[in-house]
Amino acid sequence: MKWTYLLINLFTILIPALRSAETKLQFNRKIKYFFPGMIFTAIFFIVWDYFKTKAGVWGFNDKYILGIRFFGLPVEEFLFFITVPYACTFIYEAITIFFSSKIRDGKQRYVLLFLSAWSFAVSFLLVGKAYTFSVLFIGGLVFPIVTLLMPGNSLNIFFITYLISLVPMAVVNGLLTGLPVVTYDDTQNLGIRIGTIPVEDFLYAAILLSMNISLYQWQKNGKPSLLNFK
Repeated sequence: MKWTYLLINLFTILIPALRSAETKLQFNRKIKYFFPGMIFTAIFFIVWDYFKTKAGVWGFNDKYILGIRFFGLPVEEFLFFITVPYACTFIYEAITIFFSSKIRDGKQRYVLLFLSAWSFAVSFLLVGKAYTFSVLFIGGLVFPIVTLLMPGNSLNIFFITYLISLVPMAVVNGLLTGLPVVTYDDTQNLGIRIGTIPVEDFLYAAILLSMNISLYQWQKNGKPSLLNFK
């Protein structure tokens, strides 16, 4: 059905959108902190998406999309970079409000810095696997910046957010890769899947969420607004 990808996007954002105005959360009032980072991150990912789609590293099944494309990408893909970050930032904000006092900063940033260095180094061993190389290389560059943007226990809250987000990700990405809405050239990845989801997608998701949430937290901390967004 051509509405499938659009419906997946709507399903992704449904509960966060309905509950964003709740008294304790009031996430709707913090949307000004979300949009600048989301726009910046979406532009980054759309450029990445454009080149990888053009190269045939992944593609989109016409059976499950409306057929409206911009720069060769379906309109639903643009929506994906809004709905998924919104839903996961909502989770991050909920954890911050209800559980931050119980979460203490630990060694997470050192672990992330180590993994970043490892990811960056290993990426050069997998240059022939375009998807694998790109997520390892970009992750190696992005994650150290994320550690700088997330002071105190916010980085630990992000890790918890990511782990929780793996549950809806299994549903959403499972549908996208299982039907499939998104198709992959398996010669350009490791060929390892968890269910129907390429293992690289989990790192891709970590990069997407870490950029959005770290920039959201950076804006909340009163830093200059990104993209001159008011």
